Amino acid sequence: MTATNQEKLIKKIFYKALRFMLIADIVQSMQEMMLDFFISRYLGSDGLAAFGIAYPLIAIVMALMAWVVAGVQAICARDIGNNDNVSAHKHLCTGITWGFIILSIFTLICWVFHEPLITVLGATDEYAYLRSASTDALLVGSLTGPFFCTLIILLTNMFFNEKRKFTVILGISTIFVQFIITAIISGLLPTMAGIWGGYVISLVVSDAIILAALSISYKNEASMFYHIRPMFGFDGVKSALKTGLPELLCWGYYVLSAALRNGIILRISNKDALAAVTLSEGAEFGELLQTAVFYAVLVTIGMAFGSKDQKKYHVYISTVAKIILKIALIGGVVMMLTAWPILNLFIEEGESKAVFDIALKILIINGFDFIFYLINNMFSSLYETIGLIKYAHLNYLLEVVLYSILMLVLGYTIGIDAFWFASPIAEILLLFFNLSLAAKSCGHFPRSFTDLSFDEALEKS
Repeated sequence: MTATNQEKLIKKIFYKALRFMLIADIVQSMQEMMLDFFISRYLGSDGLAAFGIAYPLIAIVMALMAWVVAGVQAICARDIGNNDNVSAHKHLCTGITWGFIILSIFTLICWVFHEPLITVLGATDEYAYLRSASTDALLVGSLTGPFFCTLIILLTNMFFNEKRKFTVILGISTIFVQFIITAIISGLLPTMAGIWGGYVISLVVSDAIILAALSISYKNEASMFYHIRPMFGFDGVKSALKTGLPELLCWGYYVLSAALRNGIILRISNKDALAAVTLSEGAEFGELLQTAVFYAVLVTIGMAFGSKDQKKYHVYISTVAKIILKIALIGGVVMMLTAWPILNLFIEEGESKAVFDIALKILIINGFDFIFYLINNMFSSLYETIGLIKYAHLNYLLEVVLYSILMLVLGYTIGIDAFWFASPIAEILLLFFNLSLAAKSCGHFPRSFTDLSFDEALEKS
């Protein structure tokens, strides 16, 4: 197979993975946007600010989930690349079991220690009146973790390793159910607990539908989903959790930086700024692209890595890098151009001008930031997939350290308007670090990523 034909095959694999994850992320993002919409509609800027206070802790749910999902998907991709469905099934069962256990433990911690946790996050003094709504967001929001984790593990593995059309139909159907259930319960109980409670119930129903469909549909003993009913396992957890550890640390760093960000905002600005941050996070679609690209890289490079074919591995990296550069540039421009119309879906400009103006500014800057963040995200995914865990750790740690320092410096010296530039500056500096690391690994600065080889990692595998 010529390099050109192989590149076409790689693009086909990558875009199939990207399409599914993008569709899933778009629909799921719409679900999250709907939560923000109802919070804004029924609880106003106070509700958005209350959710913003609890957000760093709720984000830990995503961190723990990403840990398990990334590890399980990477290991399963290697198993499938090695034609080992038995091991793939074992890792799938183990991931679901431990994902449910780990996230259930975190939920229990939130319920037991919610009062000191909410206090530490800033629901005191002049913001004490937001405490009740923040607590509701934390308590009910933490319940989503175990059920959401099961949903994502099942759907991603089904799509990448089994029937794609069936998975898409099943995924879209369950998301449609989530929309209906959440909307109905939010309308009947227009409170923070009611809105999040509807989301939790919708996830439970979605899991039940998927498990029932799998039990009925998969009759082939060679399928990794054949033994769907005993869907729990404890063997092989170490490799999956070790592989996904950098993703957990990535989210852990994000949670810490989000908590620091919100704390600084409350100190140097006001409730409107925090509400705007919460609103911008719900209205931004860049995160869904980042997540989709991350898993597409994970699966595509994972398959090449599992094949032990170094030439194939080089071509895969080069082709994927070019695709991501194109997505980063186009995506960043689109985000900046669509910031105003998207924001108007959530809140009318004249309704809360201060919140609207700040959120608009954040969304435009985030569009610029997206270009560099996506490229750095590719490096992180690559490091994880091929087992260079220390590089992934260093990448994530450096990102949060740079971001935190810049937030403190810009926030306290220049003011809140300069505060939002901390992230793009940090990502640009991090990109220089990753390119330097690539140049060091190759012995020269590569014109493409074809020479970005890690022979030691391949030999250890």
